[in-house]
Amino acid sequence: MSTVVVGVDGSDAALDAVAWAAREAAARHADLLLVQAFDVAGLYADAAVAPLLDDVEESIREESRATLDAARHAAAQAAPEVAVDLAEDRRAPSTALVERSATAELLVLGSAGRGAMGTALGSVTLAVASHAGCPVVVVRGTSSSGPVLVGIDGGPLSDVALEHAFAAAAEHGTGLVVLHAWHDGRSPALRATGAFDRLREAEERALAERLAGWSERYPDVAVERVIERAEPGRVLAQRSGAARLVVVATRGRGGFTGLLLGSTGLALVQRADCPVMLVGPAATA
Repeated sequence: MSTVVVGVDGSDAALDAVAWAAREAAARHADLLLVQAFDVAGLYADAAVAPLLDDVEESIREESRATLDAARHAAAQAAPEVAVDLAEDRRAPSTALVERSATAELLVLGSAGRGAMGTALGSVTLAVASHAGCPVVVVRGTSSSGPVLVGIDGGPLSDVALEHAFAAAAEHGTGLVVLHAWHDGRSPALRATGAFDRLREAEERALAERLAGWSERYPDVAVERVIERAEPGRVLAQRSGAARLVVVATRGRGGFTGLLLGSTGLALVQRADCPVMLVGPAATA
């Protein structure tokens, strides 16, 4: 049985993520694992805290139990048929979640959150997205009944993003909008020579060829191809309000090697009006 993993911290954003993940687990016929992580290593390094460690540990355990109980209740309300497991982890959230992603089908986080113990799941998204062994979904906005929206740029992760986007559309019986956008730098010389029109024609042919094989694998998924000359993050964010899910690779064609999350992914995590799936280099198709 496959597993959907959710990081929880007691915040409203994390509970929204749990509810979304429970419904997604039901659609995927998967189990749900709720993970509450809090790094206690720093407590032992603080000499002033040492005499209080027993009380601090008990407080952490009580807070963890309350956080996980609330998350389990949210999951049961959203999808009572889904089997739910709970896990407490005393390491940094990013470490705990990346480790569990190696055997998960999906890892889900709230868009931002800060529980009573100070664990901000929103702050670990950058650390998790590029290292997780599965796609990471940041739940924000409203998941509509519209199509799945995927942004591609021809980079090495575009095919992996397409794989997950087609699979999500097929699972939910919805269409797929494939968007290829590029920022032209507003060059008058290029506009004057008509280079953009020729470039657009070439991009349309390349996109149609690239999608042909995927449409054969997913014949029931209706595909709409969209090519725009604009900043990709802005266009995807604008279209996200009518989408069920937005899918992007964490690093695009122009990303730096050390960049954890590309500019398009970062823009969507901050501005999208629906959940965002981030497909990193370690995520398997």
